[in-house]
Amino acid sequence: MITQPEHDNIPDSKAQLVKDLILYELGHYVFNQLCSAFGRETIELPKRPEAIREDHFLAQAIGLENARIMTKVVGNAHYYVPLPSRGTNPEADPAELVRAGYANWEIAKVIGFTERHVRRILNRHGITNPNRKSRSLPALLGKVSGGGAPVQSGGFA
Repeated sequence: MITQPEHDNIPDSKAQLVKDLILYELGHYVFNQLCSAFGRETIELPKRPEAIREDHFLAQAIGLENARIMTKVVGNAHYYVPLPSRGTNPEADPAELVRAGYANWEIAKVIGFTERHVRRILNRHGITNPNRKSRSLPALLGKVSGGGAPVQSGGFA
């Protein structure tokens, strides 16, 4: 069931937790699909994943498997869906970025997905990313594929 929100700009820590769970489990792509379909609306999630069938509004928006995962993770909740946000380059092809030498975490940063979701996409296509790169400080600050020295851990001087 979908309802109109009673308030628009009141921060809700429970809603942020739900958003974080959805992003962690399903990634930015699915979250953006959810936002595109139900942005600025409150959706009611069923108690059990089995309650979602192919004709369920959530399954039609994000797919049956994703809707069931979302219900399993979040379950029995009313969730205010924010407006969609844009990734840096959601149309980029992860397989092409692997061929270009990007590591999974770099691909996630370019596309705007989570690293976990990038692995899922690549696994779905039978691709294992051979590109292993340390997360250097320049790369973590936004310079993707930048060299730089690795971040050193250790005690204080």
